[in-house]
Amino acid sequence: MERGNMVRVSSKGQVVLPKRLRDRTGIREGDYVFVQELDDGVLLLEKSAASSLATIAAELRDKARSQGFTREDLRQAIEKARRARQR
Repeated sequence: MERGNMVRVSSKGQVVLPKRLRDRTGIREGDYVFVQELDDGVLLLEKSAASSLATIAAELRDKARSQGFTREDLRQAIEKARRARQR
């Protein structure tokens, strides 16, 4: 059996997965995990398969952030496209 990790439960019932575990499993911010209670009282966590659209959106978001693209830049690009479309 692998080593366990001690984690704290917040007042809202939230837990933080240790970085080592997130890195090893590929769990990232915004991902969904499936939690199942087993008969012996153990909780089983499984990373949910992301939809293709969610995967593409995450990749685009990461690329935009790495290039310094902001939400304001996105808002301006959308507004510019809307104006061009109305012409």
